[in-house]
Amino acid sequence: MKVKFSDRYIKALQPKEKEYCIREGHGFTLRVYPSGVKSFEYIYTINGKRRRMALGVYPHVSLADARQKHRDAVDLLASGVDPQNPPELPQPPAVLTVNQLAEKYFVHIETHLVDRSAKQQKRTIEADVLPVWGDRPAAEIRRRDAVALIEQVARRAPGQARNVLLNARTMFSFALHREIVEYNPFSRVGAAVPAAAAGSRDRVLSDDEIKTVWRALTKPGSEIVRRAILLILVTGQRPGEVAGMHSSEFNEDMRWWTIPPERSKNKRENRVYLTDLARKFIPPLGGYCFPAQKRAEGHLSEGSLSHHITYYLEPPYLGLPRWTPHDLRRTAATKLAELGCSDAIIDEIQNHKKQGVIKTYNRYKYDKEKKLWLEKWSKYLAELTVKSRVLLRTERVKKRKLEKLRVRATIKLRRGEVPPRRSQ
Repeated sequence: MKVKFSDRYIKALQPKEKEYCIREGHGFTLRVYPSGVKSFEYIYTINGKRRRMALGVYPHVSLADARQKHRDAVDLLASGVDPQNPPELPQPPAVLTVNQLAEKYFVHIETHLVDRSAKQQKRTIEADVLPVWGDRPAAEIRRRDAVALIEQVARRAPGQARNVLLNARTMFSFALHREIVEYNPFSRVGAAVPAAAAGSRDRVLSDDEIKTVWRALTKPGSEIVRRAILLILVTGQRPGEVAGMHSSEFNEDMRWWTIPPERSKNKRENRVYLTDLARKFIPPLGGYCFPAQKRAEGHLSEGSLSHHITYYLEPPYLGLPRWTPHDLRRTAATKLAELGCSDAIIDEIQNHKKQGVIKTYNRYKYDKEKKLWLEKWSKYLAELTVKSRVLLRTERVKKRKLEKLRVRATIKLRRGEVPPRRSQ
């Protein structure tokens, strides 16, 4: 039978008198032995022969790592290579052109980034980098070449120039780490071409700004988009991951939202605790929680959230300094730190990639800590925004009372009535 594997499902499987297999699909299989050992396998056919490839024993090999091994094996098989007998990788040529570098880089990002990010980077590099430099040796590109390229694009479209600068710099960093080039020609190019310099990446909204945003986005109008934007602030997750939220990603009581690896920026599964406040912004719908507004199928795009903030809020950005959906994620991280949450827990809540030996040895999921701190963050937001609404309501009541008194006094004066003096 075929099922969707999860840690909860695998842990619940019990051994039987004979070993048995459960398949998820595309050959990804879990074999349970009478001893209780649970082993991941890839079952495939090559040259007319059926083969089994061991991917690791659970939980020594996590579900996420087994999925990655399976994806790598599927890719090899698709290229005609037996994943259990891969050929030795050829040595890179002494001189690599920018076209050849781009081909290697595209393969890398397709494996390590979500589809939308990989496609965007590929589209940008193919449009503005390869037509100019494609046949040139990558190691011969100098900073003056990079400055000239970015200036040329900036004259046409400053926004696109920023994209080219960011993506080309990342591609050459990839080349630098693999000793294809000796330095990154795009390093510090932003200082030489201010029009293409990346925008501020340290924007954090103050409490007063949070209240302004909250009041505006909880008013009627484009409710689906506004709920998604506020959910970024409440959960601290990436805008694209919130926009693509699906009802199948919730557990039974809708307390945990599991973002699968294929939707995560770093290809790492992330469990997000949904507080009562967060659940208020999730529409009671089946399928995508935030469906596309102008398409029959699919979900909101990350660009739709940014577009709403830029063009649909009045005044633009609600009169605040420019802010983006990602700034709300950064605000959540900063405020959690102010509340006393450690950097390690914030990284787990926001699914930042682990570094060094921690990545290899620390497999703890931090569910208890995630729940604790997201509850504290929701309580902080609730007190901040509810208190603000109460004060506004009180001021409105006072203004209405004063207005009524003024009208009554005016009517009495017109009738010739003199209001009684207060006793001394």
